[in-house]
Amino acid sequence: MRFSRSIMAFVAGLTLALGMPRSARADGLSTEETSRLEHGETIVRERTIEGDERRFVGGVTYTIVEGTVQDLTSLFEDVSAYQRLLPKTKRARLVGVNGPDRFVELVQGNAFLETSYTIRVRAYPEIGEVRFWLDPTRPHGIDDAWGYFRATELPDAADGNHRALLTYGAMVDIGSTFVGEMYEERLRAIMLSVPQLVRRYVQRTFHGRPHT
Repeated sequence: MRFSRSIMAFVAGLTLALGMPRSARADGLSTEETSRLEHGETIVRERTIEGDERRFVGGVTYTIVEGTVQDLTSLFEDVSAYQRLLPKTKRARLVGVNGPDRFVELVQGNAFLETSYTIRVRAYPEIGEVRFWLDPTRPHGIDDAWGYFRATELPDAADGNHRALLTYGAMVDIGSTFVGEMYEERLRAIMLSVPQLVRRYVQRTFHGRPHT
């Protein structure tokens, strides 16, 4: 299938950005994984990085989203959408702009546990990528975090709708507290659920719009 070959070709060249160690980079998708993507599944690859008294948990995901690359990258310009795109987010507000960088303060958690921190968000529209990382100069309840979203155009579906391959990678160091250790795997699962939220949001926001 032309669609399958296209997905595999795109993925072959994709790696995690922001200097992630080679051990954490995404490998090419298998034929079986490509088939799962075409049937609406999200491919999840968990990653854990340890060293220098730091422990990052997270991973990489691949999802096909019905929409254009521009649809996906434009989402992150709208801070009001962050509560729908990022799970367990209670509040999100823009707290600063410095050139191409936007600083977004997030408050996340539930009734029992809550934390806040600020991320620096930078878009690279020429490659369909948005990168983010923790701003350590502002109050933060986690030790570190960074990641990226990359949207790559795919051939249109049989019904003519635009589609993009969304690659999402994120790593977070929540510190070595007892609560952090207990919450680690739950946190990973929550982090890696982001692509499903993005896909639903894009479908609600852009689906059915006339093609340009």
